[in-house]
Amino acid sequence: MKTDIYVVRISDGEQVGEAVKSVLDPVDMGSIGHFAVSKDQPTELHYHDFDEYWYFTEGTTTVTLRTPDGTRQSYQIGPGALIVTPKGVEHGHIPDNTVKGIQWVSVIAPDARRGHLHREL
Repeated sequence: MKTDIYVVRISDGEQVGEAVKSVLDPVDMGSIGHFAVSKDQPTELHYHDFDEYWYFTEGTTTVTLRTPDGTRQSYQIGPGALIVTPKGVEHGHIPDNTVKGIQWVSVIAPDARRGHLHREL
């Protein structure tokens, strides 16, 4: 499975594609919040039982995505990029400098596990 469908360069006029939209759950508007991650606090590769979105507004980072079938790819990301991670798609990033942005999640099902989940492939 391709991972580049989860990288949307909004600043270049891209939009979330139909293949991704078809698997996303409704957004929890109450979950929208700001994030700031410094280069000494990378986000480890993890996944969720819900969809997660990162929209980058400042800084640069290397985002790694890995699908449940083991396909893995890394991307250099800067301001204006949206990372869409449907439930089960692993994601993490290593900032070059402090990165800032907005993040949100889908509505979380009552039986969903919370927090960062990890899998070994």
